[in-house]
Amino acid sequence: MKQWMYSITEEENNTYSIPPFDFRGTPLGIDIRKVIETGILPVINTGMAYREAGVGQVGAGIVHPPFNCFTYALKACSEEVSHV
Repeated sequence: MKQWMYSITEEENNTYSIPPFDFRGTPLGIDIRKVIETGILPVINTGMAYREAGVGQVGAGIVHPPFNCFTYALKACSEEVSHV
């Protein structure tokens, strides 16, 4: 995780601190407006477990979602609010 995740989130979860970041809490609550304003995409940590119990993890990685996900989400949220 990079420190710039703090610039696109709303809060910090102090239950889980990050020692290399001076024990700051983990970034919490991605704000779609901040993603669009800054152009910073969140980091998603992925993991895959084997289909049978007891085998464990078989894959892992880090990905960034497509930027369009956030523009579509903001549009959908604004349409929902306008109907209220």
